[in-house]
Amino acid sequence: MQRPSDDRAVDETFQLRVVQQPHPYADNEWTRHQAPRPPAAEWFDDQYAEPVMAPASAPARVAAPVAASAPAPTAATAPLPATARRFAAVDGLRGIAIISILLYHTSWFANGLFGVDAFFVLSGFLVTLLLVREVEHSGRIRLFRFYKRRFKRLIPGLLVVLTAVVALTYLLGTLREAKTVSQQAVTSLFQYANWAQLANGSAYWEGNGTIDPLAAMWSLSVTEQFYVVWPLVLAALFFVCRRRIGAVTVFVVLLFAASAAVAPLLFTGTNTDALYLSTHSRAVAFMAGAAAACIVHLVHRRAAQRDHAPETAGAAGTPGAAAPSGGARTTLLTATGILALVAVIVLSVLVDSYHKPWLYQGGLAVVAALIALLASVLCTDRGPLVKLLSGKIITEIGQLSYSIYLLHLPIYWLLQKGQPDIKPWALLIVGGGLTWFLSLLLHYVVTERLRLRDWQPLRAVPVLAVTCLAVTAGAYYLPAVTEQGMRPDGKPLVVTAGDSLANDLATTLSGHGKGFAVIDGGIAGCGLMGADRVKDRQNLVVENSDECRRSVETWADLLREHQPQSVVVHVGWDATLQDLKGDGVWMSPCDAGFRSRYTERLKAAVDQWREAGPEVSILLMNERTGTGATTPEWARCFNAVVGQYVARANLPQLKLVDFAGYLCPGGGPCREKTPRGKRMYPKGDDVHLTSDGMAYVAPWLEGELRKAGGGEAKSP
Repeated sequence: MQRPSDDRAVDETFQLRVVQQPHPYADNEWTRHQAPRPPAAEWFDDQYAEPVMAPASAPARVAAPVAASAPAPTAATAPLPATARRFAAVDGLRGIAIISILLYHTSWFANGLFGVDAFFVLSGFLVTLLLVREVEHSGRIRLFRFYKRRFKRLIPGLLVVLTAVVALTYLLGTLREAKTVSQQAVTSLFQYANWAQLANGSAYWEGNGTIDPLAAMWSLSVTEQFYVVWPLVLAALFFVCRRRIGAVTVFVVLLFAASAAVAPLLFTGTNTDALYLSTHSRAVAFMAGAAAACIVHLVHRRAAQRDHAPETAGAAGTPGAAAPSGGARTTLLTATGILALVAVIVLSVLVDSYHKPWLYQGGLAVVAALIALLASVLCTDRGPLVKLLSGKIITEIGQLSYSIYLLHLPIYWLLQKGQPDIKPWALLIVGGGLTWFLSLLLHYVVTERLRLRDWQPLRAVPVLAVTCLAVTAGAYYLPAVTEQGMRPDGKPLVVTAGDSLANDLATTLSGHGKGFAVIDGGIAGCGLMGADRVKDRQNLVVENSDECRRSVETWADLLREHQPQSVVVHVGWDATLQDLKGDGVWMSPCDAGFRSRYTERLKAAVDQWREAGPEVSILLMNERTGTGATTPEWARCFNAVVGQYVARANLPQLKLVDFAGYLCPGGGPCREKTPRGKRMYPKGDDVHLTSDGMAYVAPWLEGELRKAGGGEAKSP
């Protein structure tokens, strides 16, 4: 794919202009505002190319006649046609980052975590370098212009992808997916997806084998929040420092140091999700890039002044006497860049989870500093590392990285929907190839054309408003429409209640069953215990949400409103360690205190459900032994508590559904594959059901419903 020939079509996120000649006022006098405004720079979509000054020995060439009243340009300051070059290797670095993300999200390996960190650092680097140069050449940061161009660059592609994902979820998604996409589409559109994800207790990426098409939107929200705040902060710094770039650089470096201390100060050992997703704790990556950009600008400006000093000074040997030779400098930069790149790769290989404590005890700051150092040494045109990362293919991938990032998870999701057992390597090859092809179309056919247009407010504002309203409305009604499709007329109605497996059971009955209408009341991560915190067998700690604390009442309201014939309750999430008071005292299902409290909680919940639906059959399921969240010992103790309660309650409408007995016959190992050899549970998850697992469970579950009096299943 050929890049646009028009300079204005160059993507400003990846195209950087290098100071190739000294500015006539790029000295202390200019920074103190004692010089007149410099010659106008040529602007290309927030980029500029400085006017190239003729060397002292060259004759002056003037592009246009000079007014009689204006002083004639000297040989040292006569402007020539503007030329510029890109930092192509920085594009290549971004290409490596997006490839690592494509690999990481296949769940092929648990390693390769720092692709997102690289994007954060490069965003801070590129935007800061852009703004610093604008201040030095125009005297100010044009905030409205900056925000408008960021908006034109980022929002059209986001709207296209959100619209496509919402529409495809209407056609293909389960109710659980519809609920997730509904929230994520709105929060992604308004750029607070990371905070919404924290509010509802969702982790970033557990590698559980199931793909969420909008799971990556949190990082785009963090980046957009940085784009909103940082230009204001930088403008304030330039005002306070009277536009002295050296002083501003000192402040930015101090801000990096301060941001590096945020995560260590806030880390408690159990709040890794909060620190990984929060804007203030991830600011260290942006500030590392910003500090590197300021330093790179100073180095390039000083080098330009030294290289183009008057010949007399050069003869005396003063301008560059202490500077290393070009070959030595290139060798030093190459060695530094290679060491930084190797260090990032080694750390990425060593880290198999973003829950590692050392990441929040200074590790993320170290990674950010290494990536910023690597980006800095790539801002030249010499050396094998620069040449390697300046290759056409890798730089093209880097220029497409935003579109690739938007599209890769929706495409992975579609492939997994069509082929649930798709291998990670096939997901990478097929999904990565489709992502690259569609990214070409999105970038060059849609977003770049829209970005280069002159947006007239009278046209652009209504179109954007209508599009945003359509996405919001579509996302809002998505769960209701999906849920309505699960309730065909003339079939006995069943409510599923409990944790996220209850969502799977609803899909099992509606998508793979034959004769029941379903209302999905499952709430991920919720049970009956009511503890402040829960810890699974992987030592993942989850705070109990307000929604979980109200879950029993929520399920009672569903029974009261719909009066179904049966309710299927799965609360296996309770078969984990429970911290009742948030004081760090963990209670196992095998502890006497757990058995006593859980029996009371079961009785209170069942009494409330019986009152809400006096004729409703309550099917209380136990848990299969040895899931991805529970140990076999915990599950057996939990099942004993549930079984004893049902037996002692002796209520006609309360039935025990032996889920463990069906999937783990005779108390032995649990079934891992269907009779056809298909996986029962997603790889790496071992909690939820795959589509094949649902198809296997559906006939048995319908039989349990019929035995409980939930109505005869009708033929399709």
